[in-house]
Amino acid sequence: MNDTPQHIKELQLKIWLSKSPGERLRQFMEDNAALFQFWKAAQKSNNNAADVKGGRESIDS
Repeated sequence: MNDTPQHIKELQLKIWLSKSPGERLRQFMEDNAALFQFWKAAQKSNNNAADVKGGRESIDS
């Protein structure tokens, strides 16, 4: 995204690099796990919506 000002990006990088490699790895793993949970829930929600839509179509037909 291009909506973050450059000085904020530089501060974020400075904060990130001030952490130890272990802290950065832990944070990466936590964020990655949260992302997978989000996508799994989104996929489940999308599949449920498709099932409901499919059910309605079969009833309407």
